[in-house]
Amino acid sequence: MTMKNALVLGTGGVGSVIGQRLHTYDCYGDIYLGDVETQFAEILQAKTDNSRFKVVKLDANDPVALAAFIKEKKIFVTVNACPSFVNPSVLTACAEAGSNYVDMASDCYVPPGVKKYGKSSFEAEIEKYNDDFVKNDTTAVLSMGMDPGAVNIFARWAVDRLDIATSIRVLDADNAEVKGYRFAVLFSPETLFEELGAVPYYVKDGRIVSGKPLETEVEVLRFPDPIGFMKTYAVAHEEGVSLGIYPPFVAKGVNYSVFKYTLSDKVVNIAKSLALLDLDNWKKMKVDGVEVAPVRVATARLPKPAQLGSTVEGYSCVGTEVRGMKDGVRTEYFVYTMDDHRETYLRYGYSLTVVQTGLPPALICRLLAEGRIKERGVMMPEALDPEIIMRELPDEGIPIYVEQRRVEPPSRFPLPKNKK
Repeated sequence: MTMKNALVLGTGGVGSVIGQRLHTYDCYGDIYLGDVETQFAEILQAKTDNSRFKVVKLDANDPVALAAFIKEKKIFVTVNACPSFVNPSVLTACAEAGSNYVDMASDCYVPPGVKKYGKSSFEAEIEKYNDDFVKNDTTAVLSMGMDPGAVNIFARWAVDRLDIATSIRVLDADNAEVKGYRFAVLFSPETLFEELGAVPYYVKDGRIVSGKPLETEVEVLRFPDPIGFMKTYAVAHEEGVSLGIYPPFVAKGVNYSVFKYTLSDKVVNIAKSLALLDLDNWKKMKVDGVEVAPVRVATARLPKPAQLGSTVEGYSCVGTEVRGMKDGVRTEYFVYTMDDHRETYLRYGYSLTVVQTGLPPALICRLLAEGRIKERGVMMPEALDPEIIMRELPDEGIPIYVEQRRVEPPSRFPLPKNKK
């Protein structure tokens, strides 16, 4: 197999994990690490034996220069690990230059009081760029991290095994404690508070509906041990909508989909306070003559997720619950991954959240290079054939567990007759 070249845009924690994993694959030769600030890319390059990394200064917001670079270096796949607002720029460059494309998120957050734009951003991206990628015989997989991403694959795998599927819930539970800090967030705190303050959109009775932040679909659910019972909240996430409107799922009966976080009372109270003070958004304002984003000010004194390291103890469980019917029997699947924060950090040198987000897109890059992903065009992960991905994820470091529950009719279990 001819070795191919890859470009990773954005070299923070997730981008570094992706680059590190790509470097282990025989199918990739030169791996370009692109960013406007290259210090983390240079660290990764320096600490890698027999490095095939090449550090380049690139602006993901400049599609013309980016397309020229992709053409010049013959980039087979471009992995966009930047904030989602650059997605259109990078997609434009890849469509122009003929590169495959993978990202981890879309811009799906709408603040309270703001009317939602027509299409979700992933729908608009599919509509705008699909024909170009099909014409180029290339593939763009959107929102292919952990959640969204691997959980969409879990959903497709489970739906494929049911005769009728009715509901899909993506559940993200975590009982982690951070030692030595009064308060800390395991991934970008700006992203967390943006998500929690945004309008949660989900699908109910076959329609996209909205709720109030941190007041919608609140319920206590049981998660596998050692997590147990935790309170969950509907939160704005791509898969909360995409899984409920994907045509093959709708044809099979799906009329409900939602994404739910487990959140402690402390996090909920902080998020509500920031929202009340209007400090959970990116809209810049002037303070003492200086323009600042309120959410950056609110989170400036929090520890960086990358520095938490071995101070985090506990478990994360991320999975997809699908309910429906099989052979006339009510059947439910819960497909999930679960891992230990501390062990993951000691194994990879990165937080569990970062590792879980970075490994699935790296796998997609390998399968594309090996010619094992046949789909062409622009798509969400649920459009991919899940079988090969489900087989390969555990070898990439994402363990998969499956719980199946069947509700048998009473006739299968006749009760003993009362003695007179």
